[in-house]
Amino acid sequence: MNGYVVTGASRGLGAALTAQLLRDGGRVVAVARDCGALPAHPQLITLDADLTDSSLPPLVMERALAALGDCDSLTLINNAGTVQPIAQVGAYPPGAAETAIALNLTAPLLLCDAFVAHSAGHGGVRRVLNISSGAAANPYRGWSVYCATKAGVDHFTRTLAAEQQGAARPLLAVSLYPGVIDTGMQGEIRAADPAQFPGKPRFDALKADGQLTSPADAAAAIVAYLHGAAFGSVPVLDIRQL
Repeated sequence: MNGYVVTGASRGLGAALTAQLLRDGGRVVAVARDCGALPAHPQLITLDADLTDSSLPPLVMERALAALGDCDSLTLINNAGTVQPIAQVGAYPPGAAETAIALNLTAPLLLCDAFVAHSAGHGGVRRVLNISSGAAANPYRGWSVYCATKAGVDHFTRTLAAEQQGAARPLLAVSLYPGVIDTGMQGEIRAADPAQFPGKPRFDALKADGQLTSPADAAAAIVAYLHGAAFGSVPVLDIRQL
């Protein structure tokens, strides 16, 4: 059986990934602030944790790997994230940038660190999949924090992949742009102040024109790539390029 740790698992893409992995016969540790909305499943373990508290990721990973037990492969999917604050530099709400940095950047780094350390003796395939965004490579006015944190995750993933090349059993690491998905985050984007986010009309049009990918379809494509032979060959990738 394959084992997975999925963060941000209570809704949106995270919930869809969790459901897809369970359908495929995996054992999943779902991590979110509140996992209560997830349907019960015999191979699902839930851990409630606020990953903006930087003391928690190492403890969460230790507990998650212990709960997964003896699995044929181990995969960490860092999906939790926030697009807030949607505000241009000079107009950040108090505390919003710190919260976003903790969730979008600090938590994935610390979870990866603990995953690499605690899974070092595992004899099977180990994977890290960091859910990133095209915003990592393209500046959007009003998304400076989101763009910066996703760019940080991308470069961290490149560095992790480079470090693993010399390992006896190298871990495979990818930072993936999943496309534009019809989740609550998109709702937040469409509700943004146009004065702070001039790109809002484009995202309004994507929704109105039915051009958003459903979470279930996105999850199916991501999981297929995750288990494919090409996973890990390129450290940063847009799934629409496959």
